[in-house]
Amino acid sequence: METVAENTTGLRRIKIGWIPAEWDYLPLSDISLKITDGAHYSPPSVDEDVGYPMYSIKNMSNIDFKRNQPRFISKDVFDSLIKQGCQPELGDIVIAKDGSVLRYCFVITEKFDGVLLSSVAILKPNTKIVYPEFVCQFLKLPHVRNYVVKALTTGTGVPRIVLKDFRGLKIALPNKNEQLKIASILSEWDKAIKITQTLIDKLKLRKKGLCQQLLTGNIRLTGFSKEWKEITLGEITDRITNKNEELNDTVVTISAQRGFVKQEDFFNKRVASSTLSGYYLIKRGNFAYNKSYSSGYPMGAFKRLDDFDKAVVTTLYICFSVKENIDSDFLLNYFEAGLMIKNLMRIAQEGGRAHGLLNISLKDFFDLKLIIPTIEEQKAIANVLNKVDKEIECQEAYLKHLQLQKKGLMQQLLTGKIRVN
Repeated sequence: METVAENTTGLRRIKIGWIPAEWDYLPLSDISLKITDGAHYSPPSVDEDVGYPMYSIKNMSNIDFKRNQPRFISKDVFDSLIKQGCQPELGDIVIAKDGSVLRYCFVITEKFDGVLLSSVAILKPNTKIVYPEFVCQFLKLPHVRNYVVKALTTGTGVPRIVLKDFRGLKIALPNKNEQLKIASILSEWDKAIKITQTLIDKLKLRKKGLCQQLLTGNIRLTGFSKEWKEITLGEITDRITNKNEELNDTVVTISAQRGFVKQEDFFNKRVASSTLSGYYLIKRGNFAYNKSYSSGYPMGAFKRLDDFDKAVVTTLYICFSVKENIDSDFLLNYFEAGLMIKNLMRIAQEGGRAHGLLNISLKDFFDLKLIIPTIEEQKAIANVLNKVDKEIECQEAYLKHLQLQKKGLMQQLLTGKIRVN
């Protein structure tokens, strides 16, 4: 690759910065044979069990739409929608138009048997002028998406692309040969990102399977044969009710997906009381149970404080530390595997979800039963599961690295700051 000179010689100024002078700068309408909406159709509240597939942004992926479950419609409806031109063909570009504006943008690379709803736009590129994948990559540029969201959308709540304005969006275009080379380079990163994400998904599935087998004793590790014992949560933990007398201001909340998160990061503002002395003070390694139910955590979430030495939490959480007869990593995995759900369902009082909180008394909570092995077997099981976690963490770090590389390459290649040979 060659780097373009840092001065403006041989460059020209456009809205997104500088591009090589020989590149074109054309509106989408000039490089497309047509740009249309998906079908305008309101599906019935009850889906057909079988029939003809229909996709919207909610059940489509920019990686592989076939991995997502479509809704089904009858042949009569399908035939009527086809007349609206909502079935993309090979080489067409599908663009998220509502809500997730341009977050999904991909080229159709195989026969598409379904129809698309109006939450998407379908762009049919003029392949005599442009290479479809290049156009798609350009539209994914963060500053292009930001511009579209700010200038070419309408709606006070959910942003929606105004198609007549979107047709005027200009993109920077090198000659078609250079487009192909740039798109090919970026596609290699997309492939690596997809492969890495697939590996992460497989590792998480493997971890889930291991948890279900090892944490229930269905599979025993070599060298362990002692019988597991039934105990209560209160026998292996001590409740924490220490108030925040030192006025620590690291206020955290429990996110079911992310664990303990600073409130200002989670809510984008500080929502804690101005007086923090009434909050619970917990330390690294302590646990807390959030009685709020959320996706994947129907009976609330147990989390361990791992990222802060100390933090303060609302007194709505049940906080506790573990005793010496329990391995903390084993218990954390036990909670995350959902092995407390059935028992929690038994003690949650019917109709007690006031303000989104499960109605669970402290006595019932600490009387929850667990069946666990000896401390030695706990440690051995935790060691196996921790190794899988480390594999996942390594792959997630690598994925983030690839995504940052891809973002940097897009900024350089798609604006001509770096030229391909």
